[in-house]
Amino acid sequence: MPLFVVTCTDQAGTVEKRLAIRPQHLARLEQLNAEGRLIVAGAMPKDPSNPKAGFYGSTIIVDFDSREALDAWLADEPFLKEGVYSHIDVKPFNKAFPKG
Repeated sequence: MPLFVVTCTDQAGTVEKRLAIRPQHLARLEQLNAEGRLIVAGAMPKDPSNPKAGFYGSTIIVDFDSREALDAWLADEPFLKEGVYSHIDVKPFNKAFPKG
């Protein structure tokens, strides 16, 4: 299955909304992980020691059958639906390392 890098950019001034919606966001990622389709996921904090400082966004690398399947999954992303993400960029990804 193809891999994709999904880079999500946060809208300014949405840190409180992001923190409130985070459990829904994580539940979806946990489901992907249980299915073996989540390679890596994480937030890009402005200050790693202080979540209240805000976030630049998030990056995930996922395994989907197609770009269309990924787009359908992204359409239900709570951060996107609630306006935390201002923009999502998707690119194909060829994993080289680590092997396996």
